Amino acid sequence: MTDDSGSAENSVDADLETVIQLMGRMVRTMKSSGRHAEARELLKLCEEAGLGPRHVPVLFALVLNGPVPVGVLARHMALSPATVSQLVGELQRGGFVERSPDPRDRRRMIVTLHENHRERVERFAWRRLRPLRMTLEALGPVERRHFLEGWRTMIHMMEVAALDDPDPETKAPASEDVAEPPGFQGLCPIAPSSQNRED
Repeated sequence: MTDDSGSAENSVDADLETVIQLMGRMVRTMKSSGRHAEARELLKLCEEAGLGPRHVPVLFALVLNGPVPVGVLARHMALSPATVSQLVGELQRGGFVERSPDPRDRRRMIVTLHENHRERVERFAWRRLRPLRMTLEALGPVERRHFLEGWRTMIHMMEVAALDDPDPETKAPASEDVAEPPGFQGLCPIAPSSQNRED
């Protein structure tokens, strides 16, 4: 039986407070147990190669789904092929990924993590992704649908708010087709797939 004595607005405010508290706990946990230092190490290597945080989701996506063509990688990241191709090219110049002809169709290039960084990137990615996978495994199918719908709604509202909040330097809305730093964008796929090789 529901309590109608309080307004819906008060209920939303109470839930908002809970969300803020949970997000604070999540950020603190991500920074604890050496994970923050590990993130700094990877980002430092990226910076030394002339790369930035926006390149890291590409590495995550390759851990989850690679090796794959750029077109498939773009679909997994929900970005345009042109954007992902640019990011992959910059990662290749930095020594983090390599491209090689698809043995089944040599006109198509397959993107893989470079062996020099594979172990570090995979370790970092799976430490971040393991709690997400455990969460989804702990939920039933209906709960997972509600959970994901909540995340989709939150991201959509953040995108809407970003469009209303122009970049202070350019006075223009933020670009929608930009990979975000690790933590949200690029973390939606849960299990790695070695089967997805189509273009």
